[in-house]
Order: sequence, then structure tokens, then C-alpha cells
Amino acid sequence: MSHWVLGSEEHPDGTRDVTINFNNDDSNGQMQGVLTLEGKDYAINGSWAASGSLPGRNASAFGLWGSNQSDATVYISAVGTMQGPGRAPESVTINVNRASSADDLQFAWDGVLKPM
Repeated sequence: MSHWVLGSEEHPDGTRDVTINFNNDDSNGQMQGVLTLEGKDYAINGSWAASGSLPGRNASAFGLWGSNQSDATVYISAVGTMQGPGRAPESVTINVNRASSADDLQFAWDGVLKPM
């Protein structure tokens, strides 16, 4: 079991656009935890595939999705690639998408996360 805590660049006020706090089952690639986007938490589930674990896997990548678990549901999804060892990535390049049932708005963010 590995644990990832990574975040986007810190703003002068101490906030970050995106942070992740995931527990990962290294034996099967399952992920679960919290992705925080612009100060709002989303419970997520997903999986990752480790570079070199099977023929043709030349990069480590992941996909996940979740929600804010409220009546006016806001969904979130993300995909990305990892640099460094799977148990403790040195950085994650991530694309995050959010869609709201409350206000019909969608939002996307992409960037690099580093250990916090």
C-alpha cells in the first residue's frame, strides 16, 4: 500500500489549485482518496498502471472519478501520468474535469503536482 500526497504550486496566500491525498493498492493498481480542486473535496476511486509491469506499458498512467457526495452532485474526473516510482511519484501531470448538476457549469484544470 502506498500513499500519495501531492499538490500544485502553492499561491502566495498558501492555497493550491489542486491537491491529491490517495491510498493505492500497489498489488492491483486500485486508488481511493480525496482530490481537492479549488478548495472543494471530492471522494475518488480509480486505478493506475505501472510502467513496465506489462509489455507495451512504457509510461505509468492513471484514471479516476468521483463526486462531492452532495444532493446537488458535482462530478470530477482526472487522468494523468506519473514520473518516478509508483510508490512515491516525483511528479504527476494531471488533467482534471468537473461538471456540476447544481449550475450546469463545467471546468477543466491541467498542470503538474509535486510532493507536499
